Amino acid sequence: MVNNSNQINANHLHSFSGGLKLKHHKNDSLQNGLSRLTLPEKLYISLRINRGNIAKPIVNIGDRVLKGQIIAKPDTANGSYIHASSSGTVTAIEERTTASPDADISTVIEISTDGKDEWIKLIENNILEKIKTCTARNIIDAIHDGGLVGLGGAGFPTHLKYKSKDNEVHSIIDTLIINGAECEPYITCDEQLMIDYPDDLINGTLLLMKASGASQAVLAIEDQVGGIKTRLEHILKLRQIEKIVVIKVPTIYPAGGEKQLIKVLTGQEVPSGGLPLDLGIIVQNVGTIKALSDFVSRGQPLVERVVTVAGDCIGKAQNFITAIGTPINHLLQQAQCDFDATQRLVIGGPMMGYAMPDAAIGIDKTSNCILALSAKNTQQHGETMPCIRCGECVNVCPAELLPQQLHWYINGGNLEKAREHHLFDCIECGACAWVCPSQIKLVDYYRYAKSELKYLDYKREKSDIAQNRHEQREDRLLRLKNERAAKRKRTRRRSNDPDKMKLDLQATLDRVNAAKKSKTDNREQMNESK
Repeated sequence: MVNNSNQINANHLHSFSGGLKLKHHKNDSLQNGLSRLTLPEKLYISLRINRGNIAKPIVNIGDRVLKGQIIAKPDTANGSYIHASSSGTVTAIEERTTASPDADISTVIEISTDGKDEWIKLIENNILEKIKTCTARNIIDAIHDGGLVGLGGAGFPTHLKYKSKDNEVHSIIDTLIINGAECEPYITCDEQLMIDYPDDLINGTLLLMKASGASQAVLAIEDQVGGIKTRLEHILKLRQIEKIVVIKVPTIYPAGGEKQLIKVLTGQEVPSGGLPLDLGIIVQNVGTIKALSDFVSRGQPLVERVVTVAGDCIGKAQNFITAIGTPINHLLQQAQCDFDATQRLVIGGPMMGYAMPDAAIGIDKTSNCILALSAKNTQQHGETMPCIRCGECVNVCPAELLPQQLHWYINGGNLEKAREHHLFDCIECGACAWVCPSQIKLVDYYRYAKSELKYLDYKREKSDIAQNRHEQREDRLLRLKNERAAKRKRTRRRSNDPDKMKLDLQATLDRVNAAKKSKTDNREQMNESK
C-alpha cells in the first residue's frame, strides 16, 4: 500500500535549504557520444569495497581468468563479489594505492590482458519474461551475485538495501527513486546512460520495484537535460507502464544528493542519523539500474561502467565504457590529455571529487569521472584566513547545519561537540567551502573529524569489550573462590562430626569390599570356564 506522504506530484515539487547554481561544463563530453575504451595491457582491480571491507582473492598468481569470472569473494555480509573485467593472466596480488576517496592502500589483483576479452559462458534471458516470473528473493540474489554496488559514488553493496537485519526482504518500501540528477559539474555518465540505454533503465527499474515491493517509481532527471524525459515517457507509454513516472528536478547543486532529492520530490526529510528506508523510500543510481538489467538479461556481472573524462587539460572530453581496473592514464590517453599541463587528477567532480597521487591507479566501480585540471583551475584564490563568522556557509548548507560552528569545535579539538551539532549529517558537498571568503577548506575539517570520531568510537567499543571480558573473568574467579570455600567448609564440618566420619568410613569400606568381591567372582567364573 502506498504511503500517502510519499505521493509524488510532478507539478508540485519542493525545495531544500541552501544549494548553489554552478556552471556545468557538460556539453563537451556529451557531444562526443559514448565509446567503448580499448583494453589496457594491465588491469588493476581493487578488492576494497565500501567502508573498508576487503574481498578475499580466490585466484592465484599465474591463473588464467575469463571476463566475468569471480576472482574475490566477500567474507562479511557487507561485502560484494569482485569479477575479472577481461580475460588474461593474474600476474600479481599485492597491496597498492586504490581509487578510493582516501587513496587507500589495499589488496589489488593485477591481470595482464590477452586481448581476447573472452567472457565466461553467458546465458541470454528474455528479460520481460524474467520480470514477470522472478521473485523478490531471486532479484536480490542476482544483485549480490552480480557484484552490484551503488554507482553514484558511495559504493554501498546494493543487496543490503533490500534486506532487513534478519536477512528477510523488506516489506515497508512504497517508493523507489531512480537518481539521474547529476548535479555536479563535468559529470555526464548517467545522462549518457539515459540517452543510450533507456529500455535497460526501465527494465532495471521494474526489477527493483519487484525486489523492494514498491508500488511507485520515479526517474528523477535534471531540468536542463535535453529530450531524455520525452524519450523515456514514450517508451513507458508504448509498454503501458503507469507506475513509473519521469520527473525533472531543478538543477541546483546538490539536488542529486540522496536526502536532498527525497526532499524535492516528497517534501519529507530523512531524520538525522536515519536512512531513506525510515520513510519507506529506496534511492538508486541509474548506473546500478543498468547493471542489474545487464545481469538479469545476459548474466553479465558488474565488470565495466561508463566514465566521464573531462577537464581543461582534455583535448576530447567524452564518456567511455570502461573495464573496472583500467589505469587512469589509459583513459587520459584516449581522451587526448595534455599530461604536461595537468596539475591535478581528480576522481569525481570538482566539488566532491578527490585527488589521485598518480595516474597509474586503476578505476573502481564507483569511479564515475576523471578530471584532468591545469594549474589555472586548481590554484587557491588566496591564502586561508581566520573565519569571520559571516554566515555564508550556513546559507548554502543543504543539510541545514552550522558549518562555521562545526569548524570552531573541530579546530579547538572538541570533536564530541561537533558530533552533538550533527557533524555526521554533513554530506561533504563542499558548498560551504565554495562560498567561504576566508578560503577555509571546511570539508577537510569535517572529514578529519568524522574519521577521528569513528576511530574513537572503535577504541571505545574495544575498551568496553575488554572491560566486559575483565568483569566476567572477575565474576568467574569469585564464583570459583566461593565454591572452594564452601567445599572446605563442608569438609571441616564433617571432620568435626565423629558419627558422620564413621558413616563415611564405613561407606568407603563397603565400596572397597564390594569391588574385591566382584573381582573374586569374575576370577572364579574364568577358572570354571577353563
